[in-house]
Amino acid sequence: MPDRSDQDIYTDGQVFHASGCSRIYREENVPGERYFKASPAMAHVVYQNAHENPAFPEGDPRRGTGRNFCKWVTSEQPDTAEHFSCNGNLNGILDSRLEPGASVGWHRHEDTEEYYYVLEGSLYAQCQDQDGQIFQRTLHPGDLHRVSRGMSHYAQAGSDGARFLAVIVRAEH
Repeated sequence: MPDRSDQDIYTDGQVFHASGCSRIYREENVPGERYFKASPAMAHVVYQNAHENPAFPEGDPRRGTGRNFCKWVTSEQPDTAEHFSCNGNLNGILDSRLEPGASVGWHRHEDTEEYYYVLEGSLYAQCQDQDGQIFQRTLHPGDLHRVSRGMSHYAQAGSDGARFLAVIVRAEH
């Protein structure tokens, strides 16, 4: 979790994605900025009930609960593309911090694969493949969770919260 003083630099996720100015802040036309990006130049966004899924009842972690503090390291998503990636397969990299017990709600990856690499705390992850088979595990620092195109998943932080890198890539069809 960010320190209280740092929480002020986070923009609400709904405001960020609806504002029309949700760029990830790469400096334009500055020599060398194609190869480097300073942390203060990255968007800081807080999501309340990340990937909220109203199909699940209140209190069910698959609905999405609590706050997820994200630093958008880079984005190539349509509304926030910054053209930092050279090969075109990268969709985004986020440095995410879930509050203790908070969850990223159940959602499906139609055109992307996603990787959660746990840096701190613990993260319970559950996913479902296209055949309906469920897989689940509690992850700790150094562990990785992968979601392939067409799969659904959710993740919930342990009692100390969780920090993880989320790497999203466009999947081959």
